[in-house]
Amino acid sequence: MSNVDDNALDPVVLELDAVKRTFRQGRSELHVLNGVDLKVREGEIVALAGPSGSGKSTLLHVAGLLERPDGGEVRVKGEDAARIGDDRRTTLRRHTMGFIYQYHHLLAEFSALENIIIPQIMAGMRRGEAKKRAQELLDYLGLSERASHRPARLSGGEQQRVAIARALANAPNILLADEPTGNLDPHTADDVFQMFMDLARDAGLAAVVATHNSDLAKRMDRIVRLEEGILV
Repeated sequence: MSNVDDNALDPVVLELDAVKRTFRQGRSELHVLNGVDLKVREGEIVALAGPSGSGKSTLLHVAGLLERPDGGEVRVKGEDAARIGDDRRTTLRRHTMGFIYQYHHLLAEFSALENIIIPQIMAGMRRGEAKKRAQELLDYLGLSERASHRPARLSGGEQQRVAIARALANAPNILLADEPTGNLDPHTADDVFQMFMDLARDAGLAAVVATHNSDLAKRMDRIVRLEEGILV
């Protein structure tokens, strides 16, 4: 594990300041995030640990601008993203963030290549450029011969590698991953995670990775743990 001080001078690209998130069920309230503070710098990969139900996914959703916090601030590359309008949030999310989930969520009716092309076109890239970028990512991940295959014809590890490529397609600054190898066997999980780490390192991304796997967590730059709604 690298020393946090090694990149202490790198710019902060994602910052959560006193973030709160509460869910209401009838008359009761569930306080999931109780004042979360987190700074992630360019090139830093942070492991997010905590028991099931502790709010790791909620934290990632708030950080990824998929949910608004009930209190506190979320800053993306210095911009206060907690209070801006929905259109600006969508643009900021589309151009600065990549998401990887435990289940790949690939579009079943499209090929591996097309699954990586589509988010690029949505971000405004021309199809030819998007196809070239998608093919380069598949080549890097050892999937060049599987480019035309739909998700149902791919193994679990191959599906997740395509999901990683899709998350990186728009060259994001921030990568948010929720148990990205949770559905894979240990050997495949290790291989896929190493590819994920290599790509993130090469791109100089800031990444937050929720995981229950302590061995994988130890390979990241630092570990933060979510307990009773705060990071320790």
